[in-house]
Amino acid sequence: MKMKLIVTRRVKPLRYGGVVIPLLSLIIGVVISQLILWAVGVPPELFYGTMAGSFIAPEMLRPFVLLTILGAALLVAFIGAVWNIGAEGQIIWGMIVAAYIGVFVAAHSIKVPLSELPKYESMPGAQVLDATYGVVSVVLWNPVLAGLVMILAAAAVGAVWAAISGALRAYLEIDEVASTLIMNYIAYYSLNQLATGPMRGLSVQAAQFGRTDALNDALRFPRLPIPGTTVTTVEVILAVIAFVGVWFMLKYTSFGLRLKILGSNPNALKAAGVDTRKYITLALTLSGLIAGTVGAALFAGDYFFLGKIDNIVSPPTQNMGYTAILVAWLAMLDIRAIPISAYIIAGLMQSGATLQANLGTMAGLSGMISGAAITYTLIGFVLLTFSVLRVLTEYRIRFVRGGPK
Repeated sequence: MKMKLIVTRRVKPLRYGGVVIPLLSLIIGVVISQLILWAVGVPPELFYGTMAGSFIAPEMLRPFVLLTILGAALLVAFIGAVWNIGAEGQIIWGMIVAAYIGVFVAAHSIKVPLSELPKYESMPGAQVLDATYGVVSVVLWNPVLAGLVMILAAAAVGAVWAAISGALRAYLEIDEVASTLIMNYIAYYSLNQLATGPMRGLSVQAAQFGRTDALNDALRFPRLPIPGTTVTTVEVILAVIAFVGVWFMLKYTSFGLRLKILGSNPNALKAAGVDTRKYITLALTLSGLIAGTVGAALFAGDYFFLGKIDNIVSPPTQNMGYTAILVAWLAMLDIRAIPISAYIIAGLMQSGATLQANLGTMAGLSGMISGAAITYTLIGFVLLTFSVLRVLTEYRIRFVRGGPK
């Protein structure tokens, strides 16, 4: 007698599954990872001690906040079955526009005779960028206005960059996965051309390394007064706005409702006379808008200048745009679970970096295991466990006898 595999979707989903499944995935994935790392010589007490410390370390606060913003951004597109893989490029363009406004519009770099530098050192809003070459940055705008314009401009350019792929998918049926991914690399090389060309600064460092001049201290986003963290108040505000805004949109607006239907049953929208092409384009546009703000946050809150990307594998985005895909997936496309999954991923990232540093002090293990390998081992097994648990909780799997002997 042949056996048939029957898979049916469960009518009643697991209660609080959006919270229970990610947390259970974290526990099981960490245990499996520990067993593998133990096999290559990592002591269990060091592993678990590092994990416990990393999830409460102030250093993980910044990636947690940024991943919350980006997770919400990608969820907007994913929930409509529009796959935005281009958050990296949207962040990059946000950085470019924020750098242009911050370095060239809201402030201005000038060369002055070395004898006049003392005058500028005592001038409000002026900052000496290069004492050897006589380069000074002078603030022209109010810092609050400059920060607001940087964020809004970054959001606008992120939206436009994403809308291109949205329109290609909606009106020409060109797959958005491929187009958004390709546009990431266009953004990387655009940054290189601009940083080493028309946006190259006046200082010796800028000329030598191919970068813009540094952002004036007065225009940099203030950091939270928490020892050990570099997160800024602007990033926290952006995270709250992104999370609450996306939650409200999905729960209380007709746009959010139609976006959900687009992801589950687009033919129903077409039958109701709704132009699905418009919603596909809008889903990617809004997703890119939110992602673009992270570009301004990274530039004005962390890097303070744009430099040539020598290694595409390590862009100034810190690969947050790709990592946020895992955040949205781990959240099961539930906006309420985005902060939880962002916290899990940020904690795992911090654990990998901290464990590598701790292993560096141990004879025989120093340099053998990279932080990236540890991080992706942790994330990989957590996501693998998550996938299995999600299938088991959302679907009923049975083997039944049937057919001829």
